Amino acid sequence: MEKWNADIVSLLYKPLSGSMPIRLLRLHPGQPGDELNAELVPTSIEEAEGHYEATSYTWGSPVDPPSMTCDGLKVIIQRNAFDMLNDLRRTDQTRTVWIDAICIDQSNIEERAAQVAIMHHIYRRAKRVVIWLGKSDHHSALAMSYAAGLDVPKLLGESRDIGDSPAKDWEIYTNKSYFFEPKEGVEPKQHQTLGVAIVKFVNRPWFNRVWVQQEAALCRETRVICGDQEVGWDNIFALAWILLPRSVGLYPDYILDDLNRTLNNISAVENIQRRRRRLFGDLYQTRGDLIFQPLISRLINSCRFGATDPRDKLYSLQYFAEDADMWFDIDYGVPWQILYADVARRFLERGILGFLKNAGRVRQKPDSMLPSWAPDFRDGNWGSNVMVDHPSWMPGGPKTEVAYDAPGKAAGSVHNLPKRHRKRLDLPKELRDFKGARKALLQSYASLKSTMSDEIAYVADVLDDAFDIEATLRILKQDLDYIGQLGPKTYLNNESISAAYKLTLILASNHEQGIVDSQYADKNWDEWIKWLNDPLAARESMPVWQYSMEASGALQSFRFAITKHGYFCLVPRETQAHDVVSIFVGYQVGVVLRRWLPPSAHMDGGKAHEESSKGAAAAEYFELIGDAYIHGMMSNEARCIIDEFNCKHGPTQSQLQAMLRASDSGRGESWGTLGLPGEYARILETLGDHLVNLV
Repeated sequence: MEKWNADIVSLLYKPLSGSMPIRLLRLHPGQPGDELNAELVPTSIEEAEGHYEATSYTWGSPVDPPSMTCDGLKVIIQRNAFDMLNDLRRTDQTRTVWIDAICIDQSNIEERAAQVAIMHHIYRRAKRVVIWLGKSDHHSALAMSYAAGLDVPKLLGESRDIGDSPAKDWEIYTNKSYFFEPKEGVEPKQHQTLGVAIVKFVNRPWFNRVWVQQEAALCRETRVICGDQEVGWDNIFALAWILLPRSVGLYPDYILDDLNRTLNNISAVENIQRRRRRLFGDLYQTRGDLIFQPLISRLINSCRFGATDPRDKLYSLQYFAEDADMWFDIDYGVPWQILYADVARRFLERGILGFLKNAGRVRQKPDSMLPSWAPDFRDGNWGSNVMVDHPSWMPGGPKTEVAYDAPGKAAGSVHNLPKRHRKRLDLPKELRDFKGARKALLQSYASLKSTMSDEIAYVADVLDDAFDIEATLRILKQDLDYIGQLGPKTYLNNESISAAYKLTLILASNHEQGIVDSQYADKNWDEWIKWLNDPLAARESMPVWQYSMEASGALQSFRFAITKHGYFCLVPRETQAHDVVSIFVGYQVGVVLRRWLPPSAHMDGGKAHEESSKGAAAAEYFELIGDAYIHGMMSNEARCIIDEFNCKHGPTQSQLQAMLRASDSGRGESWGTLGLPGEYARILETLGDHLVNLV
């Protein structure tokens, strides 16, 4: 697209200069069907403030682009931009708008970077923001009409206090208005038709764009247009709010749209509304102070949304992340792979590991070429292979989110792979042409601090069909039969091994995200099994345990596993026997690793493979697979035990004996001081500070 207008770029765009310079598009009046005619007006944000409308839309497909006339020149633009300008054009007067596709010279990467850096000013200081959702269809017409008639003040009031506390949030979500709750007097077929239309409407591409998080939040007056219908932003939020389920669950069977995608888009609207409440407190009767968060916190939400350019997953956050300038400069000359790896390196060296939620082979796309420790923020499918961590979890100790909270507290370091270990990469042209030193990050390894490592000995089956009840019951029986044959009849934390298994499946959390113990399993497991076995059971009678299973992703995205020393884990479905479960210092969940043999190792007749099979300590490199839950180890138990008994990683026999003597084989008073049962003595040799090298 950057080359569409190469022959006229120098005529159309003059260099921008001065303080926060921009161009505006003055759209000339015309009748429907007339050629689009406009002119570019160079100005500055200060001079133009309050005298233009900023547009928000999706670029769409570059196939078969139309053209318009601008400053007397034929300019090729995206189909969506063309259709939007036709809808916005007035018949009797000019209309002044800011539209990125035309007002920015897209072929000039320096200008693109400079304009992106002031993007928040462009939207914040506009007269209004106009969101264009696309051309109208039958579904959008129904949805927009329904949105226009909603009781917006009531629905805004329901959501006003979201975010104050988890307990209050749960109460709000439990009692909120919900579209799919049966309503008296509404004909079922009509309600179904409307429900389908609304879900399809919120699944329009605009809702999933990462840039809209900024574009829709910053201007007090924000209008939404679809075809010839127009409503205020609050009507769109109200529509998304009533689509949000009250708890974990599924939409009715007649809704065929992807649930994860729908919930992601609703989440996008919620995020925008949360920022608007902070910016415009008088408008929403809330505190009018925008809370800026560190980049790592913003990434958790923004990375699930789409962007035409992968670099924009980061660049779009440069306003809302208070520390963005610590991690990157806006530069479209840096390939996205190097940008992602470099930001991860900087996080790692400042003790911040939250980026690992987007790293690992289960999160990276096959074409990424990234080392396994580097995040791939391109993946917008947040509902897949993502373990939603509990706020209280800290298996690796307290986590760091803000760099200046822990100056000099590195969580690890990044090094170049030895030449003999480097992989042969088929680099795309953009990477081949990049000459910066950071290119070496693609052939690097990260050394991370770890406190525990243990090899997986058993992995359970997983479901291919979430609704296959017979397979569900078969997997549960297989797992229970297997653990019933284990030597110890109690788990590390003194729970029965049966209760520990059941709690592992639900991450030891109930449907309200509260931490639960074996009493919860005793009370609810049998009811769930009975419900599964009942051929007439419906979702309306779904027991609370099913909500917890759906929230954890057990048996579908994640599978049950047991390590050699008896840890019960929930791990990504891609996990295999002989993978390794580990805990990284400062990371909020456990991880699964896979031994990696460098290309040079395959040339030694298999000797390296034989050595690596001896255990985690013998393997030099690992690949990060993904996140893991390790039952009984999610509250910093590893660090407490290491410090108390001077645990050594990969201990010699004499070191192990010293550790066992110090713990009195689980009977010593120190266990009481730690508040842990002596059963933990059986995992002492899996603990100890060490470095794990991730390629």
